[in-house]
Amino acid sequence: MALTSVSELQTLIREHIARAPRLPETEHLPVAQSIGRVLAADMVSALNIPATDISAMDGYALPAGAAAGSRWRVVGESAAGKPFFSSLPEDGCIRIMTGAVVPAGCACVVLQEHTETDGDAILLTQEVATGANIRYGGEEVAAGDTVLSAGRILRPADVMLLAALGIGQVPVYRKIQVAVLSTGDELHEPGTPVTDCGQVYDSNRHTLMARLATMPVEILDLGQAADDLEGVLHTLDEAARLADVVITSGGVSVGEYDYMREAVDRLGAIHHYKVAIKPGKPFVFGQMLRTWYFGLPGNPVSGYVGFDLFLKAALWQLCGAQEIPQPLRMQANLTQAVKKSPGRMDIQRAVLTPTADGTWEAAPAGEQDSHRVWGVSRANGYIVLPAESGNLPAGSTVTVQPFTEAFL
Repeated sequence: MALTSVSELQTLIREHIARAPRLPETEHLPVAQSIGRVLAADMVSALNIPATDISAMDGYALPAGAAAGSRWRVVGESAAGKPFFSSLPEDGCIRIMTGAVVPAGCACVVLQEHTETDGDAILLTQEVATGANIRYGGEEVAAGDTVLSAGRILRPADVMLLAALGIGQVPVYRKIQVAVLSTGDELHEPGTPVTDCGQVYDSNRHTLMARLATMPVEILDLGQAADDLEGVLHTLDEAARLADVVITSGGVSVGEYDYMREAVDRLGAIHHYKVAIKPGKPFVFGQMLRTWYFGLPGNPVSGYVGFDLFLKAALWQLCGAQEIPQPLRMQANLTQAVKKSPGRMDIQRAVLTPTADGTWEAAPAGEQDSHRVWGVSRANGYIVLPAESGNLPAGSTVTVQPFTEAFL
């Protein structure tokens, strides 16, 4: 089977999911708890922001624009939450605070620092124009405006907006069910002693669960499946009945004990196998009845990269997101040479460093073999090398993708 390019596989996954739309059920959450969830309905404002005309500054509200040197008698005060309601005489002004309602008959606010006090009056030291320093009712949000659309991944600023609109309960899509399991007779559970030199600790499953924890999903930990076709079939069949998505680690290559791909094919259909990427060439995407399947390779770094390039976007799409978050990518200069063979996109783990002139530098985080987990931990981003690229000398400009969690 010919290798599929990274962009072709990303498109294939997106289109398959789009052809079988199945949005999760909805629930309502307190506004402060809605961050990171996917909005399930358009948010339409029931009020204006500002609710009425308010002052943008501390100062004095005047009935019209006025020239420097003009004198105004202070006849009252308007503070936030305590408006001035009396009538305003022709030569009068109102002491006003930031956020306070502009009294009826007032058309501008002169800044406090542009006045001098003269008994019970003020003298303007600078001209003030009609309309100055007033925030008009509804100028930011008008009643009836759609402020957020369904499918948005809610951010902290969205919580601020919704709370400002008086919305206490927010409709969001329920978390989807994601089952995770590893395969391999050699795998051992962290926290327990290894008794055989051929055993290794299962880092992949725990890494997957940790990364899924930042997304709106319910994680079903199915543990480890033995390298046995019947056992794998039974485990996957059970997972497909429980979950919206099944993610496995290992068993998707062409080894004598790699049964995962055959099991998925028996239970459903394989949409794709093998992608032109390093690390992580064996990558299975398929379906088992109504459950989506993603099979990551067993090498830890391969699975880590595959999650970033293929699973993140697919999971957000399945969670109901309409605007899928895209990875931040930028240019950096290599501080040392990089080895690369043409033919596959190469995702190298890197240390990215800002320079004094505002540019970025990048260097590989050690050797790039797909089993080197310490290199990923030391890295704070990827160097993304296109398939056609070959070796690159120090000083070359490359595309990099920062790990957003590594930067404040």
